[in-house]
Amino acid sequence: MATVTDLSPYRKPQAVTHYAYYGDLYGTAELLNGSGYLFRAEGARQATLVGYRDPALLLLGLVDVADMQHDIDLAVGGPAAVACSREEGVR
Repeated sequence: MATVTDLSPYRKPQAVTHYAYYGDLYGTAELLNGSGYLFRAEGARQATLVGYRDPALLLLGLVDVADMQHDIDLAVGGPAAVACSREEGVR
């Protein structure tokens, strides 16, 4: 009897991570199940556990989506090309 190999790609589950501000600090906030967010300031090794309802935490956008859009913008010519190609409000 022949064996069938499972060819489905293996993907490690990724944590939901946002770019964020916590007070005056800029960094990333990783969502922890049931605990809140783990905020890590840019360049820092230590992280701070922040509650869901902490008003000092400002989530900006998903890291993977923002990084992908940045790469696309660079591929089409950079920030100047993106800004000059938009036709919103130009008449």
